Amino acid sequence: MINNMNDEKGKILLATLAGIGAGVVAGVLLAPNNGLDTRDSLKKTLTKVSDDVERTVKNFMDKLERNKVTDDGSSLIMRGSWDDVKGQLKKNYADLTDDDLTYVEGQEDELFGRLQQKLGKTKNEIMKVIRDL
Repeated sequence: MINNMNDEKGKILLATLAGIGAGVVAGVLLAPNNGLDTRDSLKKTLTKVSDDVERTVKNFMDKLERNKVTDDGSSLIMRGSWDDVKGQLKKNYADLTDDDLTYVEGQEDELFGRLQQKLGKTKNEIMKVIRDL
């Protein structure tokens, strides 16, 4: 009796996997776009989702700061790459050099220290400047 139940479960599992496999094959064969178009569409969708998540997190962190749950400027969320931010900082603060803006992962405090010294601002003020770029 137990063997019959195991055999039946095995058949159900095999049928389910076969159905999933058939669905994947049918989806690939019947897809309206070629692979490149599908990847581009997926990339655009994921980029939009990423932007939406980033905006939601920023709004949430701003709300925490407004409600004094966290200190002002305690969260740093940048838009774009560090190179974009670095270029904008150099444009806004002409006395900053590439050495001042060298970023090494895990050594953020050193970067903030250099910027504090060069700009005469607090760490929170610098984080706000970067976040607002």
